[in-house]
Amino acid sequence: MTVVAQQGKFVIGGKEVFLYGGECHYFRVPRSEWKDRLNKLIEAGCNLVSTYVPWVWHEIEEGVYDFTGETGDKRDLKGFLELVKESGLYCIVRPGPYVMAEVRCEGVPNWLLDTYPEVIAKKRDGADHPTRVVTYRHPTFLSKVKPWYEAVNKVIAPMQISHGGPVIMYQLCNEIGMLHWVSNTSDFNPAVLEQFTAFLEDKYGTVDAFNQACGSSESSFAGFVERFHRGMEREDPSYHYEWGEFWREYIKSYVGDLRGFASGTGINVPYIINIHGFKDYSIYSRGVDYPIGVSQLYKTAEFADVVLAGDFYPGHIGYDNYHDLVLASAYTKAASSPDQPLFSAEFQSGRLADRPRLYPQDLDLNSRTCVAHGMNALNYYMFVAGENDEHIGLFGKRHEWQAPIDSQGNFRPNYFKARHLGHMFQAIGGRLLGAPKKAHTFVGFNPNDYMTEVVEDRDRGLLAEVIGQREHFAFDGVLRLLVGANIHFEAVDLLKDLDPETVPSLWVFSASCMERELQLKLVRYVQAGGKLVLYPQIPVKDGRGGACTVLKDELQLGEWEVFGGVDTVDVLGIESVNVKQRLSFSEFEGEAVAAYTRKGGNEVASYKKRCGKGEILVLGIAMGHDYAYQLDVIKQIAAGFGIEGHLSSTNRDLSLVERAGAAESFIFIGNYDEIEQAGQIYENGQPLFDGEEIVLPPRSGALFVRNFELHPGLRIEYATVEITELQAGDDEVRLTVRPVGRSGTVSVRMTGKWSVNMPADRANGRLVFRKVSEAVTLKFNKVN
Repeated sequence: MTVVAQQGKFVIGGKEVFLYGGECHYFRVPRSEWKDRLNKLIEAGCNLVSTYVPWVWHEIEEGVYDFTGETGDKRDLKGFLELVKESGLYCIVRPGPYVMAEVRCEGVPNWLLDTYPEVIAKKRDGADHPTRVVTYRHPTFLSKVKPWYEAVNKVIAPMQISHGGPVIMYQLCNEIGMLHWVSNTSDFNPAVLEQFTAFLEDKYGTVDAFNQACGSSESSFAGFVERFHRGMEREDPSYHYEWGEFWREYIKSYVGDLRGFASGTGINVPYIINIHGFKDYSIYSRGVDYPIGVSQLYKTAEFADVVLAGDFYPGHIGYDNYHDLVLASAYTKAASSPDQPLFSAEFQSGRLADRPRLYPQDLDLNSRTCVAHGMNALNYYMFVAGENDEHIGLFGKRHEWQAPIDSQGNFRPNYFKARHLGHMFQAIGGRLLGAPKKAHTFVGFNPNDYMTEVVEDRDRGLLAEVIGQREHFAFDGVLRLLVGANIHFEAVDLLKDLDPETVPSLWVFSASCMERELQLKLVRYVQAGGKLVLYPQIPVKDGRGGACTVLKDELQLGEWEVFGGVDTVDVLGIESVNVKQRLSFSEFEGEAVAAYTRKGGNEVASYKKRCGKGEILVLGIAMGHDYAYQLDVIKQIAAGFGIEGHLSSTNRDLSLVERAGAAESFIFIGNYDEIEQAGQIYENGQPLFDGEEIVLPPRSGALFVRNFELHPGLRIEYATVEITELQAGDDEVRLTVRPVGRSGTVSVRMTGKWSVNMPADRANGRLVFRKVSEAVTLKFNKVN
């Protein structure tokens, strides 16, 4: 039996599978209680369990291993995997070498760092890295990882699904590069610098070519790297992007090293790489820096059998931050190969500390949001709490994580939300896989805008503008407005080819700097028929800060000044729109879209024009979602460019997303507010659900189906309740539904004669069950 990623889905043994599971650490749960925890995962509708396999836990001394529990029951990895197999669950194993996992030294054995200190990453001055992270590709480190993989994979390889076992994926290390990012400290170990030299030689071939590209005057690659190591002078060119590109390749090579070790020891299931990046801000967490993790791991997606999997931890989710999940999902997909599913291998179901608290609504809304926007597999972290033995816990003995199942095996309230979702995905998840999100437009993702995992003082001037603007003008600006206005999008990788046939409209953030290659690519895109929204600036410099006006010149975008600071402009008849920056054009050709009139003049700030076969909208205003009326503004701007959302409501505070297949459709409705919200839903101006008002409790979501076939001759026209069980036999269908708010409706279209166990309105081959106010099971029997 094989596992493959295909057309955005996991296919296991030839069957498309919606993966839904949770993290359970065997090394934190008594062996006698493993079966109980696995059963509780199954009861929650899960088909997947995931676990770290800590190196520090199993290789107690160098060369001394325990995988069968000889030194303690909690080390019996073999026994745990056998129990998982008996349970019928799929399994993801995560054997490091780094596991993080709130384990001391992030799971790397103490003996390794103490005996072989040369593997520890170095600062410029030669001192140890502040986190004591290792140099990933140091020969000594890799020489110790290889026997670890050989030993642990003697247990794991026979337990792969290809051998009749439960293991369907294997994670290579964890959150690679995260410790460099959070400490803003790179690695200048001599082993790294040696490979940096080789990278430059391979990229440029000659020093002359390097000097010409970088504006430098070096006499040799080795001499340059020696100077770079010591620290460049202020007057030297910036080599920030050279170092960043090298680190992308370095991380890819490290993943390749691990992948080689794994495959050499019999691993043949897909590999996973975790993307880090959500950051705590008290109650909320934010994903504004998540694209930094995508940028760091960007090159690893070139391995066809390596899946980029996100770590999604938004904390307390609400109206103000749910778009973080939308954008994290979109950017992960953009960086991945088209066949790879959108997958979160660490999906928040709890939180490390007991404060701030997370609530069942957080688990529920987080999950619904990501599935609405295309996620086809998720694994909750943590699902099962536990305790640390032998002082391996970074934060002490207890590892509760506000998990749905606590360390004693008791249910916390969020378990029941997970269980409801699990039963729903059991019933309809397989059908969701064939229903991609309906997108109305595309947004550009430029990984180089986020190549800022480490920023040195001498480069801050070069990078300050993009760092300062990408969050406020793009992430929490135009892109947040599109999400709030129910104008949905997929992201496209701007480092790859752009085709107007597949990407008919595209929103691209730009500060004053943009790589020459990207400027040229956008020119060709527009001239070939694409519709480009460029905001809030027109680039006039390349990525290194040198003059570059290719986009401006080729598309003849005029002359302008940039005015910073809060002000107001008029946009398409909407007066006094708050903006944080604006352009003022002294020369332009095209149709004005926004103008500055506050002082009595008429200074054009935005305009659109035809260019070749396409069109460009120069959206020269930086606008956030600070006021509700700005949703009307973004809708007007988008509509003027032919971009409109197809779903709307009488209540604009409701989030509306559709995933649709060839016939059936799934409507996701979200209320991210702390109050009840209600509204009628429309599709292209026509009422849905027979005009029924949808009422959602505070901070809740609903997943309704349309044109959903239950059986040949029996089809749900629409349901404003959720399906939690579906069983279909030759002449019988059993359907369990549950309302989200006070009540809902099930409208069923019949061909032929059917009996049903509940009263319904019957007319013209239609059965309508109204005011379903509690969970009920409908039983349909075909009458011959």
